[in-house]
Amino acid sequence: MSDKENDLIREDTVAEPETGAAAAADNSEGAERDAAPSEPETATNGKKRKKPREKFSVWFKRNRKKITISLISVLSVGVLLAVILVPTHFGTLNEPGDYIDLPVAHLSLDSAVTVEKSGSYIAHPDSVWVDDGSEQGKIIVMYPLGHGKGQIAMRVSDDMGLTWSDRVTGLPASFADSQETPTLYNLHFTDGSEKLVMISGCPYWVATKYKADGFNFSFSDDYGETWSEFEKFHSPADAIVAMSSLTQIKENGQYIDKWMGLFHDHSFNVYKTYLTFDEDGNADWSEPELLMPNYSEETQKYGMCEVEIVREPESDTLILISRAEKRVSRSLIAFSYDEGETWEGLKELPYELSGDRHKAEYDATTGKLLISFRQMIPVKRSAVSIYNRISGGWYAWVGTFDDLMTYADDDPLNDSKGEYLIELGRTDYFAKPYNAVIDNGYSGVVCVDGTYNVVGYGSFDKVGTTSYIISRTFTLADIEKLL
Repeated sequence: MSDKENDLIREDTVAEPETGAAAAADNSEGAERDAAPSEPETATNGKKRKKPREKFSVWFKRNRKKITISLISVLSVGVLLAVILVPTHFGTLNEPGDYIDLPVAHLSLDSAVTVEKSGSYIAHPDSVWVDDGSEQGKIIVMYPLGHGKGQIAMRVSDDMGLTWSDRVTGLPASFADSQETPTLYNLHFTDGSEKLVMISGCPYWVATKYKADGFNFSFSDDYGETWSEFEKFHSPADAIVAMSSLTQIKENGQYIDKWMGLFHDHSFNVYKTYLTFDEDGNADWSEPELLMPNYSEETQKYGMCEVEIVREPESDTLILISRAEKRVSRSLIAFSYDEGETWEGLKELPYELSGDRHKAEYDATTGKLLISFRQMIPVKRSAVSIYNRISGGWYAWVGTFDDLMTYADDDPLNDSKGEYLIELGRTDYFAKPYNAVIDNGYSGVVCVDGTYNVVGYGSFDKVGTTSYIISRTFTLADIEKLL
């Protein structure tokens, strides 16, 4: 053993306690010291030393006038600022409706079905419809019990969202530690079979144990009755909201068993990866690559993320709709005429479609498209606001593919704003904390034979302390009666 190690041992060794008469003597002396009256503290010159409290009292008396003047000055400045800022705030107040030209159908919270409500944070649902042979099929909704990350909860509705089951038990053990918003899709294979898939990204989370770790993948071959344990893909990719969209690809005008999935990272690079399956049914995700390398500067400048893609049914044009997180622009749109290989025409959408987490479903019975989103308009609440965004809550846009295709040319005079908006879940700036106002709207959207069901989240009560997952079921004809 080295001398250094011996020294460390000697330094860490605790002396054995004394016993017998020596210990008694020491205890006796200690008792006498405790019992003896304390001597007044004195300075080296023999004068009595002032205690800290006495020093502060003397200092305060000496500076009382200066302190009073300082406090009055601070109070005066505060009052003056309030006199200036409060009228300025209310005099320059912006409302989301100031920027909207389309009619809005307002739906009350009372008309919604509560899937779950909690004093704890629950949010970010996604849903999928599956034809399991029952009369109306069933809708499956999943959501995390936390902000993005958290245990995944699942509920089921067999009446198009009018009622919901309790939380489903027996989910895979790996679902207890989901690290991101779950996304759900029903894959329709060319042989007529179906497979439900759920993807949960594994991005870097600040102030947690989570590091960038690709994304998790689970599937069900029995209409959602059972699910596979998570399988990890493409670690250590920083995969946020994977997959925000999952689009089946065509070759020579015909669908093939290949799907293009999208996610983004913290630098607002948007990636695509292709999902295929081998002969044994094992999933494979291709190496992620940039979705729009020709717009790489723009995607980072605007903060492009949470990209949705919808296929125009006649021309097979893929239409991209994206959140713009930097709030220096409205939401974005672009077009692909070659199955997502290249993109062109990137430009801003109108205020009516400006927001986050767009989810689109086409209604073939009416020829119209519904896009659910969190409304987010990139303007200041007032001249003195520190935030460059305002929101009225969870909305849906209704229009046609022709409305969206007007943005494919370079003539802004042709641009269409759509037909109308639906207020699915209202928030109120003066009744809630700021975070409760803007934190809502991620949703699942399904459409079956003209009937829509949307499942979203938010703090929709007046206080803003309760988290809701709510469901709404309607036809567009029902909505249009309210306009």
